[in-house]
Amino acid sequence: MKFLEENGRANGRGSIGSTHSAVHIENPESHLRWYFRHFLGKAHHNYCGKTVDKSIYVLSVVKSEDQCRVILWVNTGLQRISLPATSRLSPSSICQEFGDIAIDKTPREVRDPKLQEDLCYIEEQEGAINFKFGVLYKKKGQQTDNEILSNNEITPAFQKFLDLLGEKVCLKGFTGFRGGLDVKTDTTGTHSYMSILEGKNIMFHVAALLPFSSDNPQQVERKRHIGNDIVNIVFQEDEDIFDPLWIKSQMSHTYALVTYHASNNSYTVRVYNEETVPPYGPEISRSDAHTDHEHFRRMLLVKVINAQKAVYQTPQFVERHKRTLDQLIREIYRKYVRGTDTGDSNLRPLAELTDIIREQTPRIGRKKKNKKDAIFLERGQDLKVKKIVAGMAPHSRHCISSSPSTHRKYTQSTAWQSDRIISNFSNKIVCADFWDIYVLLGTEYGLSLIDSESGSISEIYDFQPKQIIVIEDKSIAVVRAEKGKHRTGYMYIFDLAALTMKSQSEKNLKRKIKQERVEKSKGCTIVRHHLANNTLYLAVAKHKSIQLYEWIKIPGQGQGWFTCKDDFSVCDAQCMQVFPRPSGLKICVGTPTEFLMIDADAADTEKEKCVEMLQKHKANTSLCITPVIKSSATQWATGVLLTYNNISVLEHFTLHPNNVFTALIKWHVKPLHIRCSIPYFIGVGQQGVEIRLASNGNVVHSLDLHDVTYLAYHNQLIYYSTYNTTSNTSEVSRLPVASNLGSSSTLASVVSSDSVESNTLPSTRNSLNRDSTLRRSFNDARSCRDSRTRAYTSAVGGDPCAGATGSPGGITGTLTSSDDSFVHTCLSLLDLRP
Repeated sequence: MKFLEENGRANGRGSIGSTHSAVHIENPESHLRWYFRHFLGKAHHNYCGKTVDKSIYVLSVVKSEDQCRVILWVNTGLQRISLPATSRLSPSSICQEFGDIAIDKTPREVRDPKLQEDLCYIEEQEGAINFKFGVLYKKKGQQTDNEILSNNEITPAFQKFLDLLGEKVCLKGFTGFRGGLDVKTDTTGTHSYMSILEGKNIMFHVAALLPFSSDNPQQVERKRHIGNDIVNIVFQEDEDIFDPLWIKSQMSHTYALVTYHASNNSYTVRVYNEETVPPYGPEISRSDAHTDHEHFRRMLLVKVINAQKAVYQTPQFVERHKRTLDQLIREIYRKYVRGTDTGDSNLRPLAELTDIIREQTPRIGRKKKNKKDAIFLERGQDLKVKKIVAGMAPHSRHCISSSPSTHRKYTQSTAWQSDRIISNFSNKIVCADFWDIYVLLGTEYGLSLIDSESGSISEIYDFQPKQIIVIEDKSIAVVRAEKGKHRTGYMYIFDLAALTMKSQSEKNLKRKIKQERVEKSKGCTIVRHHLANNTLYLAVAKHKSIQLYEWIKIPGQGQGWFTCKDDFSVCDAQCMQVFPRPSGLKICVGTPTEFLMIDADAADTEKEKCVEMLQKHKANTSLCITPVIKSSATQWATGVLLTYNNISVLEHFTLHPNNVFTALIKWHVKPLHIRCSIPYFIGVGQQGVEIRLASNGNVVHSLDLHDVTYLAYHNQLIYYSTYNTTSNTSEVSRLPVASNLGSSSTLASVVSSDSVESNTLPSTRNSLNRDSTLRRSFNDARSCRDSRTRAYTSAVGGDPCAGATGSPGGITGTLTSSDDSFVHTCLSLLDLRP
């Protein structure tokens, strides 16, 4: 093995986004365990078949009111995607959504209730909620594993560190996650340390507390646990050298060397990773002295948890996991499909899939027409409740320590809390942008202006805006709108001061809009802008060309106007972005078959060479282009993220000069817009919002929404709208994406819900009152749940709340689904939000 030391931003690992200030558990199980959260205990359908290369796959489909979720189970891992509920799906169209999966024969639906247990088991292998880490004490000058493993003393500094890591527990009779330690006969020691972080149970293998043998210098009993831990923490009190190769192990891939400095009561950390371990966060610099011990504890635990997840992505573990997963999926095919008669009542052809997914999901308790479906649903509910009370639920809401001495409470981060700024707005919001105290909204009926101070709404124009760009530096708004019978696109330029005028006659409006139309903009479909060094450019996509406009100030006047600077021949642009490079302005365009890069500053003699093909693709729905800008000082793009369907690939302008592409992200929703805000990529799709790290593409948070429209990005705030088809109303929300969420933002208070609902939008107050009612209803339901839990506990024994959060304890009796109210309450634990 060869180890590399990680040293924050200077580690040379080539990540495109620094995560040194972002402390997140990456790929949290609460966002990845889809089958447990959205399928189990609900009416859904599972299909099994073969691909062209004879691999076995399982396809799971569940439909809710607003979306259809699909999981594809293959030997390379689980793939997930969320689709609109109105989509008409077929086997081939579903596989196209996942990219390169080609089915061989029509799969069969498996309705055997036992299949749910097998799928839950496979999903649990993808992400664990239990972790075990080794903890060693190293004295100064020690350079062999025999010396380090022979340390028995626990110094005051080491004891302080152990108390910071977790809580000391007696192993005999311990009922929580034991991490391979003996909890019956004390053969692995009498005590150990455990901890809980965001629903993750952690058991520490403290070498000094494991059995010691004076006759065995290699300390085989201690090495049996420490050597099999993927991540080890090494503690020392004096600054000293350390080489991970001193610890002889084929399993340990990451070492965190923690040094305590008594002079200023601080800790420093060095992290050593085996060379095949991919990047993960949070990035830690060896020079950072951590005096806030609680923050240091969280950062260290998140680091080692992410480290273990990253190690599972190394070739050694990927190949092993692939073999295991292939065997499990083939076993499903053997048990439920192969050799069975086509008349088996537990099998059904996929030809009915289109009709099945459009059915309304049956409610719990509704009488089933088909007895097999009723048994299938009841079995899933029973299994889900058992896993909840056994502490195997990936909810990660909160965990309360069981130790009476510390009473620590570990809560999930609230950094990604979005807040609603406009609610119950009539009609669907198509586009919007913000400046000062105003919101410029576009609906299918026209253009409206909201004054957030007075709450007044003014309808300005009656055309159909499709895109709004407010450029405050030039005091203008660029609006792309459609007019006429054939919905022809035009581009208009409005003065922001003129838009704020309170009244204009209808005649003046019609005359004004003609005056504001940009010449030669007829038929425009996409508009993008770039402002640098006080020079404003607009790139306008039309059916067969890309036009580049430049803002020219009119001599003798304080105003300006756009003039067409250049024209490039590109057909059928689906998406476009403009960004600067040291060599000049670049325009990246996505067409139905390829991505192109245009050199906007190319000389006239090189026009034939100015359009360069970046990548071929097979997009059947969505395309998106996102410039990756790391430095706000230069605003130069260091790369571009190219997205088709739900797959994103990254071209590094500096790291990969030969246009070598690396697969980066497979989104769970098809992103219609992706924003790069280092250290994050934020994908906004019709079915929700996903936030991923730019350094490795791992998920850190997701929002399940319906009918989402991306609106704007200002001051590290994402603005989006959601539409309710039943009430024909829209809501506008904002989501903070800054790594330092404590900073204030001027735009954050542009549109306050209080100011909007005080005058023109009285329905907003009703909405807020309804939220309060829902909150009271939730509290009542929680009280009911608590009373039911106490009653159930007295019947079967144990502490279900402790078990559900992963704490020591848990129900040991046999759980049945006879108590429907309790079952319903348990099933709602993962779905209700207070």
